[in-house]
Amino acid sequence: MEGVFELIEKGGVVMYPLIILSILSWVIIIERLFNLRVSNFLPKNIKDIKILIQKGDIEGVHKLTSIGTDPFTTALHATLDEYLKGVKRKPYLISTMESQLSGIVPAVEKNLMLLSAIASIAPLLGLFGTITGLIKVFSAYSAVQTEEAIKLLAGGISEALTAAATGLIVAIPALFAYWLFRSVGNGIISKIEQEAREIISSLE
Repeated sequence: MEGVFELIEKGGVVMYPLIILSILSWVIIIERLFNLRVSNFLPKNIKDIKILIQKGDIEGVHKLTSIGTDPFTTALHATLDEYLKGVKRKPYLISTMESQLSGIVPAVEKNLMLLSAIASIAPLLGLFGTITGLIKVFSAYSAVQTEEAIKLLAGGISEALTAAATGLIVAIPALFAYWLFRSVGNGIISKIEQEAREIISSLE
């Protein structure tokens, strides 16, 4: 704990917002690691649903999806409502299904923009700390004697470099996680769209 306070003291006031951004980014990263999975967006009985549709038991699938609460099951139930009302055109059914599934995208991309913002802001805060540290050095350097000036110079450079390094330490994991989760999220959305199209295509 003393090391943290010592680091804050060395890096100056910008260390406080950087620490807050670091904590926030890791909270988002951990949450996404647990929740950004295909199994959280597709029903566990997706195989049973596909088998029933291939057998032509649309009524059975309609009843089965009526008790589901996940977005995919709800979207499929609404689409089968249209189908059982006599709407058989596949393009329309696919469009209906995709429209119903549009709410999944915000859930997949949850907090990713905030993670991207942290990755952008952290280096700027580090740069700000670098500049303020150097300003302190050169402002004080001209007002004191040589020996003390050297100490101030060393302290100011230490503050500047600590702030810059901390900004990068916060930004790099956040940026890496952003692109990783963006890629995983795109894969999940593609998988959901593929499953939806396969199910609709299986309808007679």
